[in-house]
Amino acid sequence: MNDSHDDEDIKGSYILANKPETPENNGNLPSLSEDCDRLRNLSDVGDTFGYGRTRFYQWCRGRGFLTLMNAPSTEMINAGYMVTTLSENGYSRVYVTQDGFNYVGNAFRDDIQKRMVKI
Repeated sequence: MNDSHDDEDIKGSYILANKPETPENNGNLPSLSEDCDRLRNLSDVGDTFGYGRTRFYQWCRGRGFLTLMNAPSTEMINAGYMVTTLSENGYSRVYVTQDGFNYVGNAFRDDIQKRMVKI
């Protein structure tokens, strides 16, 4: 009976020994792990103004910051304001960079001052 466990150890050792190395050269792409301290959840912008996540995301969709599926618009990604990652359970998560936090926050503040948003 223990022979089958020995085979599993050999298979595991083989897999780990032959695992391809991740190349250090990433083609000059930004590393999400390096930037994670500067990324914030998009709903944090709404929280700053005391606005709920559901209504804040609705406002973001209305302004064109998010698509109907709550994914960042191409413009927001290209501007470097937002990024999307997959969570462990397979759902996408939207994060804003510091510049994105300021941009969306200022737009939200302007709409509040213009009375386009009710608090």
